[in-house]
Amino acid sequence: MALFWETGRAHEPLLLPPLQHSTFNIDYSRPPAPTAHPRPPNPCYNFLVRKWWVGCFTGVVLLYPHPASPAELPKDTIAVARISPEIRAALTREYEIEALVMPHAGDAWTRLARRVSGDASKWEDIAQFNGSDDNLRSGKAIRVPFSLLRAGLQREIISTLFPHDQTGAAGWSHMVVGGRGFEGESLWKIAEWFTGDGANYAEIRKANPTQELSTRKGELILIPRRLLTAAFSGGAEGENAPKTAAEVRKPENDPAQRSSADEDVPEATASASVGPSLTYERTTSEPYAIYRLQKGEALYSSVAIRFTGRVYSKDVGDVLERIVRFNGIEDVARMPVGYRVRIPMDLLLPEYLPAGDPARLAAEASRRASAQYAKRARARNLTGVRVVLDAGHGGRDSGTAHGDVWESIYVYDVATRLKRVLEKKSAAKVSMTTKSTSIGYAPADSDVIEAEQDHYVLTTPRYLLDDAIVGVNLRWYLANSIFRRAIKSGIEREKVVFISIHADSLHPSLRGAMAYVPGERFVRGKYEKRDPVYLARAEVRERPTVRHSPDDALAAEGLSRGLAESVIDSFERSKLKVHPFNPVRDNVVREGREWVPAIIRHNLVPTRMLLEVCNLGNRRDRELIQTRKYRQQLAEAIYAGIVSYYEEGRGDVAVAGRAAGGGR
Repeated sequence: MALFWETGRAHEPLLLPPLQHSTFNIDYSRPPAPTAHPRPPNPCYNFLVRKWWVGCFTGVVLLYPHPASPAELPKDTIAVARISPEIRAALTREYEIEALVMPHAGDAWTRLARRVSGDASKWEDIAQFNGSDDNLRSGKAIRVPFSLLRAGLQREIISTLFPHDQTGAAGWSHMVVGGRGFEGESLWKIAEWFTGDGANYAEIRKANPTQELSTRKGELILIPRRLLTAAFSGGAEGENAPKTAAEVRKPENDPAQRSSADEDVPEATASASVGPSLTYERTTSEPYAIYRLQKGEALYSSVAIRFTGRVYSKDVGDVLERIVRFNGIEDVARMPVGYRVRIPMDLLLPEYLPAGDPARLAAEASRRASAQYAKRARARNLTGVRVVLDAGHGGRDSGTAHGDVWESIYVYDVATRLKRVLEKKSAAKVSMTTKSTSIGYAPADSDVIEAEQDHYVLTTPRYLLDDAIVGVNLRWYLANSIFRRAIKSGIEREKVVFISIHADSLHPSLRGAMAYVPGERFVRGKYEKRDPVYLARAEVRERPTVRHSPDDALAAEGLSRGLAESVIDSFERSKLKVHPFNPVRDNVVREGREWVPAIIRHNLVPTRMLLEVCNLGNRRDRELIQTRKYRQQLAEAIYAGIVSYYEEGRGDVAVAGRAAGGGR
């Protein structure tokens, strides 16, 4: 199979490996010289793929002139489209769409992320998707999932790959162009592309009354305008949030999905019971747990989010798609109370596995061991305590951004308020990792804060926050240096605290605070940076290599969990919103990967946490963070949590922690 790219001279073929098990007789040998090829009509489809797409685009698929090998393409790529001189779009047999982006000379992850996604904070997601470290290397295409792309680029890619699609007053009309045999791309995948949430397939089906669940080549599928993301509805770039199934269902169709006056999407809430009741079926080829839906519960929040730990919109959608298929659910909006939802056991968090399951036993043993190694200190009024505060992102790195609401700006204000409260009300000594040139540590005197990009890391010499990756690494090097100086001055190890303050961007049904602590299995070993930008700083030269022994890692998890639970408890006492399911976590779960953020992974401070104070993906949380009153409440609650942690007395950290529930 040959795909062509434009060289300015002629169409030179890019030969992809032969497709196995094809039902067609295809000649995969190299075609004649380029001059022998007539220019193919545009558009033209030649359907020749065995599994999903019976074909490849021979007219639409024109690649940009930068040479690239087939090895750079996603697995099972069947079509590649030239979008710009530096961007191609690849389509796989499984209906996954990715952009392949060539970095600029001297590029940084954050700059590339801002260009293609509009949000510099997504660099970590893009780097992890590519299995890369924090050094962006030129000369190799970077793969970016469709869901991470900015609105304009999403639309351009769809319009290029599917040239027969049209938009009108009623919405977007998509022509099915490929399929498995006679069956075309799934309604779920169409919903993912155009609405950002596969669960909207039920609403799309309602808008197409004669449409079956399966599709066929040549069928026109209307995606109603009210479901479309900004990429396809003509909205602004900043409005390109996925339209979740909960947002677009009619209340009369699903009482559990009714939205309040304050919310665009129903808020996920935890059950009032001690823990959800699960039963298990382990004799089938694919073992599963069974949960009966309760009154007022929604599949995406009460099952997909609660039991699997997924919190990011795409992850929730992927899990929901699997659960829907596993159960044969035709309409998630019409599931009766008591419905027996089967959840594949490989999706479950360890605490929801059967009592004797090895993964659950291992997690419980790790929790007990970390508590055993963690010896908490006592400090009345925080006497002798050193608090290191880190405001996430800053400078050119805005963090997550929703319109004019930049994570970096608002969490910096929360950090400065917390610094002021600590210094005014307690005996603690406070160190910051960053500072703003223009405002210093003065809290904002307005609700809405103007964006500033003048933050720098307080290393010696200081580092103006230009590259987010360098900035993150220098922060933990700085924190480690502060920790060593504190110990040298006679402060107890357990009386040094590190808190990195952030605001997340999760599924819009979620609200409130969530804390991450360093799970011991993620932080063992050593890590170092020896690039010139690092070795130019005294704090790095002090000790370039960081090592965590197994005992240190266990103690840090236990101490950090104790602090995190104390802060989360303080939020609840202050009537501030908290993530409804497992608000204290020892790792991030995203895109099928698990990790601990670098700011706490390579940090030597035994008692450390990353605190997400709210979810900017939720409209109400986003509105609240733009008020001085709420930001002050956040600072006061964090302060009270720290005080409570050190006043609970010296001794072992409790093993149980916050209850998560379980099964039988």
